[in-house]
Amino acid sequence: MKHTNLRPKPKFRIIKSSGEIEKFSEKKLRNSLRRSGLKEKDCQRISKTVSSSVLDGTTSKDIYRKTIKLVKRQSPIAAAHYSLKRALLNLGPTGYEFEHFVGKYFENQGYQTSVGVTLQGGIVRHEVDVVASKPNYNIYTECKFHNNGGKKNDIKVALYVKARWDDLKNGPDGKYLRGYALATNTVFTKDAITYAEGVGLLLLGVNAPEGETFLDIIKKHKLYPITALVRLKKVHCKELLKREIILCSELLTEDKLMLKIGMKPEEVSTVIKDIHTLLGL
Repeated sequence: MKHTNLRPKPKFRIIKSSGEIEKFSEKKLRNSLRRSGLKEKDCQRISKTVSSSVLDGTTSKDIYRKTIKLVKRQSPIAAAHYSLKRALLNLGPTGYEFEHFVGKYFENQGYQTSVGVTLQGGIVRHEVDVVASKPNYNIYTECKFHNNGGKKNDIKVALYVKARWDDLKNGPDGKYLRGYALATNTVFTKDAITYAEGVGLLLLGVNAPEGETFLDIIKKHKLYPITALVRLKKVHCKELLKREIILCSELLTEDKLMLKIGMKPEEVSTVIKDIHTLLGL
């Protein structure tokens, strides 16, 4: 009886956007594809195709580019789901657009919001990125936007935000301050999460709070940013963001605006169609 020597697949190391090095996992890639809503056979096919091109030193950015290209070809809607982390990174470059996205998040929770408000603390004045208000109940939010997905928000950021919270509570504008939040388009370190839980600081990011992260909320409440639309050209997306059009749902009534910024009628139709499918309309 002949025995076939099956060579194990080589364990290639890839470079993450943070600069960290980790072993490439085809299983991890395949699981991320499953979360996009692709059919199993497509997840298997795409993960195998992309995995075959990975070598030692390949960057996670290169892997993403190859993957999203194949996903987009299969399904623009699955591509929108797959690219949600990237969509949050593209709410820049200054972070002003991300602040407005956070405002939309709180509006979805029933709050009235204001962006970029200067308030008086007990000792000094503070610019608060997002103020979310209900009768006699305010939540102030500090936004930390990063262009690099590998940038983590550590405990120093949480400590800084808590210090601002304490000063604002003791000022004239802190009468109805009931909560303080730290929102980011990337992740928090374990220490930052542990500290925030201990002092009652609300964290909003890619990995917190558990089960209610931005990625979870976007899917649950259909708060897809326009940067998730893979068939919306970057130049047009940029123009729309300048006009404070943040969510896909806001584009449904902006046909004239899309034409005004240079989109062709067929491009407008394609985008509207994708939004309808994405929102389940």
